[in-house]
This record gives sequence, C-alpha cells and structure tokens, in this order.
Amino acid sequence: MGTRTRWIWAIVEQAALGAFVAMLVLVVAQVFFRYVLEISVPWTEEAARWFYAYQIFLGCTIATRDRLHLRATFILERFPSRLAAAVECLIAVATLLFVAGIVWGGVVMVWATSTVEAGSFALSMSYLYLAIPVSFVIVFVLTARDLGRAWRSLHGNPKAEEAG
Repeated sequence: MGTRTRWIWAIVEQAALGAFVAMLVLVVAQVFFRYVLEISVPWTEEAARWFYAYQIFLGCTIATRDRLHLRATFILERFPSRLAAAVECLIAVATLLFVAGIVWGGVVMVWATSTVEAGSFALSMSYLYLAIPVSFVIVFVLTARDLGRAWRSLHGNPKAEEAG
C-alpha cells in the first residue's frame, strides 16, 4: 500500500471514528439535557443522525477494504479454482453495477437537496447525502480492484491470490 493510499485510509478511518465519537457525545448530551436539566436541545438529535450516517457509510468503505462485508462463500469454496474465479468476476461486475447505481442516486440526492436546509440547523441537506457518493466511489474502486484480482486468478496468475 502506497503512502498516498495509507493517508487516504487514515483520513477515512479517523473520520469514521470522529463521526462515532461525535454521535456518542451528542446522544449523551441530549439525554443529559433532557432528563437531568429538563431542557430540550432539538439540534442534537438531528446532528447525531448525520454523524451516524457518515459513520455507517465510511464504515462500509472500511469493511469493503478489509473484505468484512457479508458473503456467502460456502458454495463458492467447493468450486474448482477457475470456476470460483469466474464466479468472483461475475459477482464483482454485478457489484460494480449496483454500486454505480448507488453513486448515481447519491449524486442525484445531493443535487436535489442542495436548496433544502436541515430542520434544526442552517446546513444544506446535501451535506448529509454527500456521504453516499463519496463512500461508494471508494467502494467502487475497491470492487474494481477485486475484479482485477479475480480476473488475474481466472487466467492463472499466481500473484492474484497473494495480492488479496
């Protein structure tokens, strides 16, 4: 992994962690203000939801990078290696199409909500939806990398298995 890639992943990981910490602090503050001080602070709930969304979408990129996402491989593991590689290629292509659709939908949502403000604070809702295309562009790149590995494995390149 190159220096630039390590920096990008450090930013993604720290942003996901920061979103989690911010969400946790906001929820604790909301409970404290509501039940201890008996004061309602309405923006904390919405802000916590925003940080939750960023945490989820950035976490999705990390899970994709580390191949931690849910996969049913019990049948695939019984296939001969070339057939398994061919199926992996098909899965990667289907995933690329699906992820491209999510990126497109995310871009549409960012554009469609650019003039809509959040209910509790003066920020455009497009900032909330920006997490979708940003995260899924990363997922797209990672899936394309997996497709390349599966393709090399299909064609008998022994380095394809070492790279994964």
